[in-house]
Amino acid sequence: MDLPQAVKDVLLGASMRQISVEYRQELIDDFGFRPEEVRPETFREEVTSFMRRLARELGERHVGDPRVAQALLDWIMECEHYEAWDALLSGFAIEGRDRHVKRGRILFPGPLTAHWTES
Repeated sequence: MDLPQAVKDVLLGASMRQISVEYRQELIDDFGFRPEEVRPETFREEVTSFMRRLARELGERHVGDPRVAQALLDWIMECEHYEAWDALLSGFAIEGRDRHVKRGRILFPGPLTAHWTES
């Protein structure tokens, strides 16, 4: 899976969780790992990097799209990737925004979050 395909999948309703699992499995298959060789940390960094790029791409290219907002909102509940939080809070109107901004500022204090508005 590449970035354009992942974006298409989100726009078609796939969750970012589904994409991360699928991307990891593709890496495992591509590298020929046997099931007994796979550990929880296998390709963790590669998947994290891919998901951060995906969040950034979604936030930059699909601002305001409710499908993307929902995918990012669901994803921030599972991860603490600044890119996902920033994409969501920089380009989407979401319910409970004040709460998410407060939580994001706890996770990422300092100037990185100064542009997030609470309302």
